[in-house]
Amino acid sequence: MNKTITSAANPLFKSLLELKTTSGRKAQGRFLIEGVHMVKMAINVHIVEQIIALSPCENIEEAILQIIVPASLMKRLATQVTPQGVLAVCRELPIDFMLGPQIIYLDGVNDPGNLGTIIRSAAAFGIETILLSPDCVSLYNPKALAASQGAIFTVNVRESSIDELKRLKEQGYRLIGTRLHEEAIPLNRFAYPKKFVLVFGSEAHGIGQVLLPLLDESIVIPMEHIESLNVAMAATIIMYDMKYR
Repeated sequence: MNKTITSAANPLFKSLLELKTTSGRKAQGRFLIEGVHMVKMAINVHIVEQIIALSPCENIEEAILQIIVPASLMKRLATQVTPQGVLAVCRELPIDFMLGPQIIYLDGVNDPGNLGTIIRSAAAFGIETILLSPDCVSLYNPKALAASQGAIFTVNVRESSIDELKRLKEQGYRLIGTRLHEEAIPLNRFAYPKKFVLVFGSEAHGIGQVLLPLLDESIVIPMEHIESLNVAMAATIIMYDMKYR
């Protein structure tokens, strides 16, 4: 089914514009994705409600409404510098509370590019679950979605809390912090336990003071000439080590 919108005053278009804001996404329980690759992946996991395009797309199931817009309106909806001419409105991903033996916990990570990159690396190295502290950037931030390159559809990412971490400790998970500390164990000498939660802190402040006392141990990446790495780079290195050591 197709619908054409030619005016920015159209109520449906205004509703779509709201999805570019955090408050709009929360209110509607939906989010926008952009680009052919991302839209195809979203269709495969059955969360697409509407497709927005410059012209009708072929082989789209009837249940998905296709909204045809001119380039001027597409530009207002798109976030990419060079829009590909296709977006999709998606339902929020279903929450999966199943947890594997290896979990990533992001504490206050607020750069959307870093979040998306960490999710992409997790998919590459077989990490199934990423938990986000309440003050992390939104999973559905357009920059986070773009940086994930579709990995949000393969990795279980959801909001968590300090209370859940305490429960995981009671269930036998060890909490491992990644931080610059004199007692931190160099990554190349660290022995991973059977069940653990690997904690990464914010770009500016590291792991929060409330969470630090819960850590069972800390690890650090041995480096030369510099003191620290971007959190997404550090997470990628450690996840690679977890996978192949």
